[in-house]
Amino acid sequence: MKKMNLGIIFFINFYCGFVQAQYEHSLVRRMTVFPVKAPKEYATQAEEAWWQVREILTENQRFLVASRNFLIQKDVFQPRERLSPADAIILGKLLDAQGLITIFLEDRVLHLEIYENEYGRVLWSGQLTLSSSQPIADQLVQMTRKLIFDFLSKIPYQGFVIQDPLMRNLVFLDHGKKMLKADVGSQIQVELGDEVQLIRIIHERNTPLFVPETPIEIFAQGIVVKVDKELITVELKRVAQNVKIKEFTLVRLPKEMHRLREAYGFKVGGKNSINSEYFSSEMSLVQQEVAEKKPLVLTMAFILNLATFLLFAF
Repeated sequence: MKKMNLGIIFFINFYCGFVQAQYEHSLVRRMTVFPVKAPKEYATQAEEAWWQVREILTENQRFLVASRNFLIQKDVFQPRERLSPADAIILGKLLDAQGLITIFLEDRVLHLEIYENEYGRVLWSGQLTLSSSQPIADQLVQMTRKLIFDFLSKIPYQGFVIQDPLMRNLVFLDHGKKMLKADVGSQIQVELGDEVQLIRIIHERNTPLFVPETPIEIFAQGIVVKVDKELITVELKRVAQNVKIKEFTLVRLPKEMHRLREAYGFKVGGKNSINSEYFSSEMSLVQQEVAEKKPLVLTMAFILNLATFLLFAF
């Protein structure tokens, strides 16, 4: 009995430690949208709502969405409601999807929920109560569109760092300035000089991730110096020394984020809420770092040249 009690205590401690562990959110780009779950009399509207969600997600090339044929081949093309963490993980692995979307109607309340596949957690969830003065069939598509647009407005990043095929490193020097490239989609509104932030999202609680309560760490800042369709080139101004910039690092464009939230987000209390954020304490000026390293580079070059001269002289 004593051994059993110790085993139970160990399991509880392990489980609590697992629940309270910190997780760093990874880029969500490959998405799967399951058919809308609604009564049979709304089958036509549910089908149209599903197509509309897919079209909205793919129109700016920010997301790659699984096709109907692919879902049928995997034998998962069926309406779903809420997913358990285990179901989200299994379906995510099966479909190679980083995000899973379920849409379902309960009475007159329309729900849209989005899960990530790594831990099966809810990224975002939203709901709308359909008007009792109008037929459900006349509202289903429109309200589904509103929910997916609200989700897009709540994503705390608008792009991700990419590897330039002509450069060996993600961060490269151009005339003494540190640069990187990012993919921000084809329809994003961005201009030269716009502020760019590289962010991390560390989450401890088992609650939706894309909500204002989730803190965002800004560990690098820069400005847009070139726009080429869906790609931007960023000049880094400040970078934290304790965080490595990797491929698919999350990129936030504050001006575009505010525009999206004002245009598509649901307002709470008359205004749109923004995620709490903080700057990394290790962030320093890039030009200062380059300036500090320059004398060392010049010294090494002088020593190398002197050694070469002495070698040929003797």
